[in-house]
Amino acid sequence: MRERRRPYRSGVRRGRLVKVKGAGGAVSRWLARCMPCVWCTSLQLLTTIFTLVVIALCIFLGFLLHKFPPGTGSPSPLKTPRPAPPLDVKPSRSIPIPLVDSSTKSGVEMAKGPASSTVDDWPEQKFILYSEANCRGRAHTVHNTHIEQKCTKCFDTCAKKFADSTPIQGNIASVQVFGEHSVVSLWAVCKGTWRYPEGEGFLTTVFPTDGCHNININWPPVHFEFHLQSKLEIAKKLNVKKQGNPYEKNPIKDPQQVMNKIAYYSSAAVPNHPRGDPNKYITFLKDCGGFNNIRMGFEHAILMAWVTKRTLVLPPPEGWYLIDFGPIKRGGSYSKGQTDFKEYFDMEHMMKGISVLTAKEFYEKEKSRLSLPDKFGGDALTRKNDEWKAYLFNNFGGQAWTPLKNVILDPSVQEYMRNPHGNKKDDLMKGKRPIDFGQDLLSKTVIHFPSCHGPHGDQGDYRFLGQISNAVLFADRTKEIEFKRFWKNFIHYPPQVFEAASHMIARMGLFSYTAIHIRRNDLQYKEVFQNAQATLRNIDAFLYPGETLYVATDETNDGFFDALREKHKVYQWKDVVDAAKGIQYSEKVINIIEQTICTGGRLFFGTQKSTFSSYIFRMRGYVGAPDTNEYWHNIHYTGIDYVDKFAQPKVTGSNYMMEDPGMWKDLE
Repeated sequence: MRERRRPYRSGVRRGRLVKVKGAGGAVSRWLARCMPCVWCTSLQLLTTIFTLVVIALCIFLGFLLHKFPPGTGSPSPLKTPRPAPPLDVKPSRSIPIPLVDSSTKSGVEMAKGPASSTVDDWPEQKFILYSEANCRGRAHTVHNTHIEQKCTKCFDTCAKKFADSTPIQGNIASVQVFGEHSVVSLWAVCKGTWRYPEGEGFLTTVFPTDGCHNININWPPVHFEFHLQSKLEIAKKLNVKKQGNPYEKNPIKDPQQVMNKIAYYSSAAVPNHPRGDPNKYITFLKDCGGFNNIRMGFEHAILMAWVTKRTLVLPPPEGWYLIDFGPIKRGGSYSKGQTDFKEYFDMEHMMKGISVLTAKEFYEKEKSRLSLPDKFGGDALTRKNDEWKAYLFNNFGGQAWTPLKNVILDPSVQEYMRNPHGNKKDDLMKGKRPIDFGQDLLSKTVIHFPSCHGPHGDQGDYRFLGQISNAVLFADRTKEIEFKRFWKNFIHYPPQVFEAASHMIARMGLFSYTAIHIRRNDLQYKEVFQNAQATLRNIDAFLYPGETLYVATDETNDGFFDALREKHKVYQWKDVVDAAKGIQYSEKVINIIEQTICTGGRLFFGTQKSTFSSYIFRMRGYVGAPDTNEYWHNIHYTGIDYVDKFAQPKVTGSNYMMEDPGMWKDLE
């Protein structure tokens, strides 16, 4: 049998070159020479990779320490967090519970106290959640020893269940609180599970004395926090109440002195904003809502004229909803049947700052140059004219710039965004489309804002409701202050409104009473309605014993407020109207006179979701009232500063029912 020849193998064996035949021999010789270098290079590569991995790990650990610093209440990612005790089971009393001050950045750990404490520092507290109203149905008990991921003495309903496995979230109809000096705050966001800005989602508070508290289904809570009224806080509050209202001791009851205080505008002020081309215009239509919606739309049109330095053209007079028609609960309708803006605003004073024309004056001036139809001549524009509304839109278009979805950046989007550290207000821009006028739009003779009258008579983006403070954001801080000063001094109610209100306020004494706006009838948000007993319970922590109250309301049942009268002297419109005899004013303006009376109170409690209430807060800020915080009679206040501060509204670009304190604070 022929022996098979064993082939040579190329390579290195024991450091020696093995003889190789054929073309592979050259490769083998090359490998023999380069192998030491290859091993050296591989070692260097591995060392480099290892170094990079170590650096990346250090960076990641640094990020985790920055994101979850020790003591924030967030579980460390480097160790397994201690699990929360089982629901309805109190943990051992030796378990330390960290208490984090309310100033923490997360804004969710509200419990006051030293850096660490034990449950022995607090008395036993608990609340019971029920699936049905009047504290019936499924029940779930939570003690103040409960721990969530991001806070202590709190409870999130998120992902929690009743004993029968029914989800708690979305199925709470009532709650009852137990424990000495206990207070439980209710929130609309799961602050124990995720981070939220401080105070976001606050709803109200519940006390043991409230008994069974039925949940407002329109504002269902998902987070609950325990608070404690210390004996020192209670004693301090009682001592302050015993001292009484300091403004009642030496009341200001001279109408002229009251007028000097509440007429906040300066008649001697001179605007320094230059006027532009007198032949370019801003036109607009009246809003289709009630007075304060009309006011907001009017303010928006004024601001458009002020920013663009154009002449403002007023729409023809027509009937105003709840002023001239509609379900008017007080005073009935008026024979005039239409209303003009000059009845509600000091047009003479406003015209010192911007140019203003009536629709008729605009027609007479521009009918030739703009080829305006003859049918709008004569008295056609002195009353409601639907053809005029259609003509403006068809010929000049309409800006679909609702402030709820858009924000105008001045002088331009590019200029505003250019400086990341400039006068930027990101919170007011959130969720909005940044826009500007642009040269093409500014070149037009007329820029039109057709409130409630889009291309097909629709509202939608053609309604200009919103807080005037965030309709336009200015890159130049100086210009922003100039705008706010102009607003305070030149955009206000007529002098006779302040004069009549001064006499009525003097009847009670300036700041010698607390004012409340209780809206009962024509507000579409029925969830804010409540009885007088609930109102008194909610605001009692802030009232002095027997303190005088002024109630502005559309409630027609006089007995509705008997619960207030049992403990306080109550004034209403009928009790002060005769104090202003001899002062000429239209019955139409009773609403804004009452706003001004509320401005003169020591405190003011408004109705949530009411723009009537929100404007009073701005007026109080302008006046410099003793307390310019924004309070609501629908919220139960505790008298505990660090709890009640969360009830202050959070101003955003999309919430048009909240007044921005910057309108009266940022004037310097």
